[in-house]
Amino acid sequence: MTPHKTFSSRESLLACAAAVCVCTLAGPPALGKQTIVTFDPANSIATYAWSLNDKGTVTGFYYDVSDNTTKGFLRTPDGTITTFANPGSKVTAAYGVDTKGRVSGYWSTDDGNFPGFVRSTNGKLQPFWANGSVTGTFPNAMNATSAIAGSYYDAYSVPHGFLRAKDGTISTFDVAGDAYGTSPAGINGLDAVTGHYGDASGINHGFLRTSDGSISTFDAAGNSTGTFAQSINASGVIAGYYFDSSGFTHGFLRGADGTLTAFDPPKSKGTFAESINDKGAIAGYYEDSSALAHGFVRAADGSFRTFDPQGSTGTFANFVNRQGDVVGYYTDSEGNYHGFLRAR
Repeated sequence: MTPHKTFSSRESLLACAAAVCVCTLAGPPALGKQTIVTFDPANSIATYAWSLNDKGTVTGFYYDVSDNTTKGFLRTPDGTITTFANPGSKVTAAYGVDTKGRVSGYWSTDDGNFPGFVRSTNGKLQPFWANGSVTGTFPNAMNATSAIAGSYYDAYSVPHGFLRAKDGTISTFDVAGDAYGTSPAGINGLDAVTGHYGDASGINHGFLRTSDGSISTFDAAGNSTGTFAQSINASGVIAGYYFDSSGFTHGFLRGADGTLTAFDPPKSKGTFAESINDKGAIAGYYEDSSALAHGFVRAADGSFRTFDPQGSTGTFANFVNRQGDVVGYYTDSEGNYHGFLRAR
């Protein structure tokens, strides 16, 4: 079981994180010199490097085989790894990190209402809930100034969007016509949020919520049978992936003016664009004809660099920062997952 993001967004990984005892994960790195560093916290059999800030601090989560729990981690640029968990929780997962090293994520509770949290630089986990949350508040992305976007779930397990401003104020929202829920996936430095929502036919479409709260929707292509916007940069450019009428996935770029560009790395049979930085570089992964995943970075000029950590049997690039550093995870020949940093 791998954390393929071909369904919704981060919530599809919740079940995997909660049951990582049967999972293992791994990942890719960045642009330029192709310097790839792999890492795991102590006792990890499944490490998911999820995000990093512009200073090179990485966050994510891992499965600790010593006590059968999922824990968060923070890896500083010198390679030091600090792990953390909410006492008594089976799952503590981190998804975003700001410039100062504060982390956002969620933890599990016995009553099933997962709170979101912000971990301060002194290591304290401060929980929060979006209004209307019944079965959980799940941060998906955090910007440099600590604003957070994510989903909360109601009593019917339907997702709704939320934006938590840097002062802690939480706004909730839904896209009109979201019969199957609203799922934010990315946030930029201006607090604009992008993601996807499901209509009454079960088809997913992309959306953009600007900082003034206005929402527009889009599809990545005329033949799209599902559009999944994943990331937005400071210029308002959105990256993600979509399914065509034959069920194949392609990457897309949506300009601030709404212009849409589809793309695929060479030899791709399925492209998943996961992150775009402020310089227009896009990171993600693609599947080849043997269904093996490889990492890629698409530069702003449209050129591609592809990569795999040594020994990888599947590479999943997840986030690219302004410097062009990429983090993610990869799987080895034994099915275990490891984190990676591809440093420019």
